[in-house]
Amino acid sequence: MTKRADATVFLLAMALLLAGAGVGVVDACDGVTSMSREDTCRKAFGAAPSTGRQEGACATACIPPMHELCLTLTVYAVVAAKTAQWSYEASAEAAGRLLGDASLAGDERAAYEACAGRYAAARSLAMAVQGQLMECSYGSAKQELVDARVHVEACGGELWRFASSPLYAMNAADQLKATLACELTGLIVGK
Repeated sequence: MTKRADATVFLLAMALLLAGAGVGVVDACDGVTSMSREDTCRKAFGAAPSTGRQEGACATACIPPMHELCLTLTVYAVVAAKTAQWSYEASAEAAGRLLGDASLAGDERAAYEACAGRYAAARSLAMAVQGQLMECSYGSAKQELVDARVHVEACGGELWRFASSPLYAMNAADQLKATLACELTGLIVGK
């Protein structure tokens, strides 16, 4: 199953879970703001999601197919963390494939190895945050997402000399997803 199909299934399952549990979609967690996708993206990035080809940071990271529904901010934060997790997994797999090239130069190999470790740590943090958010527990969620973003950005620091690498472009997208997850969670727990 593709990552996009996984995301769709995850989102639909979340909506059904919240509806089936007798919890109104807008009241998943007490005291958490309810807002539309557009308002959520505007708050997180200062701009509404783009139309057409879905360009821009918010449109890239805000990919729920349930555009017109008004969901709690917690659901958006969980989806952003899940999307970031999947992106980190894909980047870690790409780093692994690149490391399989026996002719890889030492500096580039070291950068990919560092990124593989960074992505493993970022993935674990994003997974932990999803569990916390699902339980409406916000104690360390924001800090863990900040830590995950630091790992992703550190990988970018390792890759700056290898801008032609496919991992470089993936990392740029990962940084946007990490930022979105941090900002959405920050809207819940306070910046």
